[in-house]
Amino acid sequence: MNPGKDEDFDVRAFHARFNCGIIVACSENGVIGSEGDLPWHLPADLKHFMTSTRGCAVVMGRKTYETLDGPLPRRLNVVVSNSMDADQPEGVRVARGLDQAIDIAQAAGMEPPVWVAGGGTIYTQAMDRAELLVRTLIHTEVEGDTRFPEIDPQRWHLARCQEHPADDRHDFAFTIEWWVRSMPG
Repeated sequence: MNPGKDEDFDVRAFHARFNCGIIVACSENGVIGSEGDLPWHLPADLKHFMTSTRGCAVVMGRKTYETLDGPLPRRLNVVVSNSMDADQPEGVRVARGLDQAIDIAQAAGMEPPVWVAGGGTIYTQAMDRAELLVRTLIHTEVEGDTRFPEIDPQRWHLARCQEHPADDRHDFAFTIEWWVRSMPG
């Protein structure tokens, strides 16, 4: 397999082809979080997340939402929670389950796709709904209490990837991978 690697890749145009996508950063051993926080600081990956999701609806669980400093700007934040009050700041909607969250997000008329951005339980639920999976694979193994589910190569194929070396701002090298759901047949 030789996924596309050209520098002229239009990320936003590629993403817009899909209705529902997952966006995640995880270590090689699948860890996405430790005690409610990211176990790394990678400015280029954060920029990738912000660029990819700007203008879109972003679905997340309550615990993930509570780790933010406030709603993600220039996005519709749809929070899956059975305990949050429906009365939230502008740009935030509450859903009682993933299906309702995706329905709310799609009805909002934002740019596609609807992004699912964590945490672990929400990712697991979304694996059957998503058509696109954008994973930043961080080339390290870390301890943590939240993991991303395994990617089934029978259901997903790697379409593109971009390598990023470690440097003075990034303690770890990482690869951004674009996985597309395989068509049955």
